Amino acid sequence: MSLGAGRAASTREYQLIDTGTITSTGGQSYTIPAGTRYLEIECWGAGGGGGGRKGVAAGRGYDYYGGGGGGGGAYLKKTYYGAADMLENDDLTFTVGAGGGGGAANTAGSAGGDTTLFLHTRGLSTITTFSSVVAGGGGGGESDTASVGGSVGTASNGDTNTNGTVGGDATGPANSMAGGDGGAGGNGGAGGDGGGVEAATGTDADNGTVPGGGGGGANGAFMGDHESGDGANGKVIVKAYG
Repeated sequence: MSLGAGRAASTREYQLIDTGTITSTGGQSYTIPAGTRYLEIECWGAGGGGGGRKGVAAGRGYDYYGGGGGGGGAYLKKTYYGAADMLENDDLTFTVGAGGGGGAANTAGSAGGDTTLFLHTRGLSTITTFSSVVAGGGGGGESDTASVGGSVGTASNGDTNTNGTVGGDATGPANSMAGGDGGAGGNGGAGGDGGGVEAATGTDADNGTVPGGGGGGANGAFMGDHESGDGANGKVIVKAYG
């Protein structure tokens, strides 16, 4: 049958019979309970990591610059109608994106992983192959003399598609540059604060919040703490109605 096909109007009120929440990353599955008529599926991509502090040779020493914040992961929501083609103990398979790691010194943050809905299966048989239902991960923040925040995660082929928020750029002059804030996940977790600058020292950046928040960028203070923040993992919630 076609994906997400509409059904004739009905006066029946369907009830929520099960909720599955998946927070582990990598390949995952949800087992469909008896009596399911349709599924409401929500997916969040992972946040990108914040960029590390950048050091550039200047005279006999170095000038230091802050890192950009990681981009937020995307969100999508999809209603999948199975009816007679949806039986007890069928499975939906996903990949849940892992948050991008914050960058070390002179290293950009890593991109967050995509969260993707792949298949509806029954044993070894494929019932439905989903076409590019993806909540994308956010990009990693840069580590440069003018560090730009990571790109947004983008969503595709949900009934609702909400992109993440771009990571913040590092701001301020050399040796007292604040790290960029992480971008928020689409309809999801907050981005981590960028590393702050206080006098010649500073504070570490914060990690993004699950699901999908980007990590804050490291500060470019001359001395002190300079850790960048990690992006938060993605997530899946499946609600079964019958």
